[in-house]
Amino acid sequence: MNAGDSLKHYSEKLNLTYSDSRSQLCTELARSFADIGDIVRGRDLYLGGNKKEKNRRDDLEDKLKKIFGKIKGNNSKLKSLTDDQIREYWWELNRETVWKAITCEAGSGKYFRPTCGDSGSPHVTPSQCRCNDDQPKSGKDGDVSIVPTYFDYVLQYLRWFEEWAEDFCRKKKKKVENLEQQCRGKSEEGEPRYCDRNGFDCERTKYKKGYVCYR
Repeated sequence: MNAGDSLKHYSEKLNLTYSDSRSQLCTELARSFADIGDIVRGRDLYLGGNKKEKNRRDDLEDKLKKIFGKIKGNNSKLKSLTDDQIREYWWELNRETVWKAITCEAGSGKYFRPTCGDSGSPHVTPSQCRCNDDQPKSGKDGDVSIVPTYFDYVLQYLRWFEEWAEDFCRKKKKKVENLEQQCRGKSEEGEPRYCDRNGFDCERTKYKKGYVCYR
């Protein structure tokens, strides 16, 4: 199962719980794409949640260093570049191919922003989270690409802030909806339901009801 197929199933489960979720398949793929870009370029800030995972990350980094060392050694034009520059060079050269790979099962997914086309007539991705049905679009610095996102050029910790904020707002909205259903209206016995555990309407203070307010 590739990234597109895996995230498609995850997105379906998410939308069952949060029916109006703004988190879309193409957005999730764009975030995964950016994470891959950070790993490839040696910028990933995530160190692993436990020792086993940290060791796996360290092993991956060692393998990537060897791979890019061979790329540099096999191309005389690249020998003047630093290791970081080699990794950046490879990502710029192959980011479109990586995007194709992770979106091959994206189906009719559309990116949430109209980033395809030129500035005069921007439009959303027609399908598979790709611009112009595999036809290239004007890209960064005059490059051409089917990739609709530049998340991989956004600092990782800023992307994390956005994801955390989105997740918090989505869950908060669901909790508020549940609260309104469970703490308002009437019970099965026909009695009014209130939020406060002592039975008082939380929109009115205990001072107004003649009680001392305890915390």
